[in-house]
Amino acid sequence: MPTYRRNEMLERLLDSLNKLVQPDNADVSVVIIDNDKSAGARPVVEKWKTRFSMPLSYEMETAPGVTHVRNHALQMAADFDLLAFIDDDEFAAPGWLAALVGRYEETKAAAVFGPVWSIYADSAPQWMREWNVHAIEITEDCDRTEPGGSGNSLIDMKVVRDLDLSFDPRLSKTGGEDTLFFLQMRDQGHRLTQTKDAAVFEHVPEDRARIGWLFRRWYRYGVTDALIAGRNTSLPVARLKAGCNGVLRTLSGALLVTGTVIATLGRDKRAILSRCYTVCRGVGMIVFAFGGRYEEYGSALRRPQTLANAE
Repeated sequence: MPTYRRNEMLERLLDSLNKLVQPDNADVSVVIIDNDKSAGARPVVEKWKTRFSMPLSYEMETAPGVTHVRNHALQMAADFDLLAFIDDDEFAAPGWLAALVGRYEETKAAAVFGPVWSIYADSAPQWMREWNVHAIEITEDCDRTEPGGSGNSLIDMKVVRDLDLSFDPRLSKTGGEDTLFFLQMRDQGHRLTQTKDAAVFEHVPEDRARIGWLFRRWYRYGVTDALIAGRNTSLPVARLKAGCNGVLRTLSGALLVTGTVIATLGRDKRAILSRCYTVCRGVGMIVFAFGGRYEEYGSALRRPQTLANAE
């Protein structure tokens, strides 16, 4: 699991993993991969080693960005059958890993995804807590055509080896590297699935429990979606498609926002903001089409490349 300067959250995560119900007939090892050059997480891991219920080890990845950390994990798991990811700002329900493995055994899918339920501070707006907008909701066991997030996932390492897959480092600062990774599985005809029982929980910090943060995240989705959608085309074609899709989404979203404001007299924030998602995502696509590339984990804007022709 990746970590970066979140020792308090890492403590909570390790505590939850120490209480896992382990899958039947499985040998489980836990690896913490620290992206902090100062090795800030090492003392936490060393403390837990002596009382952990499974083999626990510490690794460091000095190249900045979660993409490099995830690729480090792929290399470490090269000879394993399965690899599970969970993020350092999450903690797992006791049945988390067993549910992921159980769903894999039922389906033999290339990847299994579970829900991420949000936990908000008391200062978060009531409408946000009721909406649970930061969550990744999964309420049934079924296959899926769109990829889930890597923060609660199980990966068949044989598929990774057969396809020679890795997380694209060019997306390390923009985000979306996990979307591309799982899309490549799907594009090669492999199955993606999900299970409602593999629950993890994420604490939402105050700086993310704000409308502005949601708008920026939704905008980034539009930029990276356009980038990934154009992965098999030239840059001019990718930008043209992104521009057309972005304009349609922005206009339709604006009409929906306006209609919802009128219908609710501006009182239903959840309904209004759910329409704003379409607008923000459309604006992100338009920005990509006109030369912008938003780096959520780096500088704000850069000129775009498609994944097909980026160097």
